[in-house]
Amino acid sequence: MCGILATTGGSSGTEAALLALGKRGPDDHGVMRFEGATLAQTRLAIVDLSPGGHQPMRDNAHDVAITFNGEIYNYKELRQELEAKGHLFSSQSDTEVILKAYAEYGEECPKHLDGMFAFALWDNTKKQLFLARDRFGKKPLYYAYTKDGALVAASEIKALRAMGVRPVLDPAGLDLYLTLMYLPPWRSVYKNIFTILPAHCATFKDGTLSTARYWALEKKPLTLSYTEAKEELRRLLTNAVQKRMIADVEIGSLLSGGVDSTLVTAYAQKCMDRPIKTFALGYGDYINELPFAEAASKKIDTDHHTLQATSDIVEELEKVIEYFDEPHGDSADFPQHMVSELAASKVKVALAGDGGDELFLGYGNYFAYWNRPKLVRLKNALFSNPYREHIKSITVFPARLRRKLLKDAPVGKEAADSLVPPMPNGLDKINMFDITTYLPGQLLAKVDQTSMMHGLEIRCPLLDHHLAEFAYNLPTEYKTDRTTGKLILKDLLREIMPNDFVDRKKQGFGAPVRKWFAEPHMRAYVEKQFAPGAPIFGVVHESAARAHITKTLAGTAPKSYYQLWVLLCLAVWMQKHKDDYDL
Repeated sequence: MCGILATTGGSSGTEAALLALGKRGPDDHGVMRFEGATLAQTRLAIVDLSPGGHQPMRDNAHDVAITFNGEIYNYKELRQELEAKGHLFSSQSDTEVILKAYAEYGEECPKHLDGMFAFALWDNTKKQLFLARDRFGKKPLYYAYTKDGALVAASEIKALRAMGVRPVLDPAGLDLYLTLMYLPPWRSVYKNIFTILPAHCATFKDGTLSTARYWALEKKPLTLSYTEAKEELRRLLTNAVQKRMIADVEIGSLLSGGVDSTLVTAYAQKCMDRPIKTFALGYGDYINELPFAEAASKKIDTDHHTLQATSDIVEELEKVIEYFDEPHGDSADFPQHMVSELAASKVKVALAGDGGDELFLGYGNYFAYWNRPKLVRLKNALFSNPYREHIKSITVFPARLRRKLLKDAPVGKEAADSLVPPMPNGLDKINMFDITTYLPGQLLAKVDQTSMMHGLEIRCPLLDHHLAEFAYNLPTEYKTDRTTGKLILKDLLREIMPNDFVDRKKQGFGAPVRKWFAEPHMRAYVEKQFAPGAPIFGVVHESAARAHITKTLAGTAPKSYYQLWVLLCLAVWMQKHKDDYDL
């Protein structure tokens, strides 16, 4: 993993930008300047630890250079393919494979890459900057324009600021944050900072940026028996895990004790000649999955490391929020940061189970519609639909509350599901929202930020795109029976763990928000963050915010505790970053 920077303007600010990206890549850094561009990188060395893996990297034969963040899992196979076409290599790095793939396939090269990546490639012959991001958006890539029209792209917004870009808060972005508790992947919280979408690439030439999509999940229904599907899934998961075990450093695994992380860890252990290091976190008596993680560790025979979240809540929360360049209200940011810190103390790479719920219909929202009372279903059939009800159920602050809270936001003007293609308003559309919006905007953003702040690389085998294409096209009944999800994944896990482990009720990774708000020191912290003159009151009506806080802490509106958490995260974020943006 790395922090990357590219600009078609002057190189002023490059050193400051590298400092801003330092946590993403503590092992090395480099800068490469051309007449029309500058590339830079901070490196977390994972593959080819020799000087041959240093970046930015240049291919002198084709006069192109790259700064690259991520891992290419098929780089050895792709290298052989390119060597057969006459390309010569001087390192063992996957970075050089991307350079040669661009020389061979041009702007089609991302289609040939199997991995997680964000990169910027300068073509010195064509005088153009080529940008690309992986299929699911595991690795971030932001960009902005300078006053003189140059483009600046980087892994994090803080690096764009260091290059002279002054962010301007966007009321519409704040509206989306209060709707979803995160920023969807097609935009940032700023008017003048943008994102390269997952599965997209872009070319900046002569002052114009053109973008293109190079991959999408498509419905191509599979006709195979359940037994055949299970065997193929086993093969695909085995391959996905094996590919992600390639590194020149030690690899561990985040083991919560849930279906996905346990299955990934068990398959990873098969690739090891010693116990794999595993990591888990618990909350004491509240959502404590440590006993399940311990049970999985003993069965799989891992070298298990655990942590109880007994640290100062406020201190740890502020660490996370200060690092994030945008507001993010998931209470799981806090534990994800702590378990990443624990893992980073032992390894540089860890596997995780992200993607299982989205690809194998693990969330309760997927089958909730079928289990509602008949009268409710009839009412929804006449006046609503399952998809609309899903969007309503995941909305944190409904439009009426956002209108009361926000000062200038055009509430509801921008749809929260802009990436979902036209399709029937049923299960498939709900699933597509989670894959294209929730997964990259919330989950993967959280995982990237909380791991990179500790110099830890996270790899997600269940998001292997070959496995994802297969899972997406499995018959629905192989994934859910309308009362529970991930059926076929659970059947694989039954070969390893007992039924009572596999079939227990799903638990999330969120923090005990309601319990925390009952504690005096947390209530005092809320009062401090919403004191008169707090930065949040530049965008939120003070009277409306105070009324909501009072109602929540009085216990008269129990469902509003998470709303208060999302609002609190925004208040802390605006306080920590008050000098980083303009209104």
